[in-house]
Amino acid sequence: MAQKFDEAEDRLFGDIYICRKCNAKNKTDNPEETSCRKCGYSNLRHKNEQFAG
Repeated sequence: MAQKFDEAEDRLFGDIYICRKCNAKNKTDNPEETSCRKCGYSNLRHKNEQFAG
């Protein structure tokens, strides 16, 4: 089992959100006021740490 580092997890998952419509990655601090950079959809989800990597 790999050792987890808080700094690395913050860098990989901290402010990255995924569009629920087109699955594009979006980097933002405030997902409620941000829309997707690719399609303009406003419903974003946080990147899932459990299944990544």
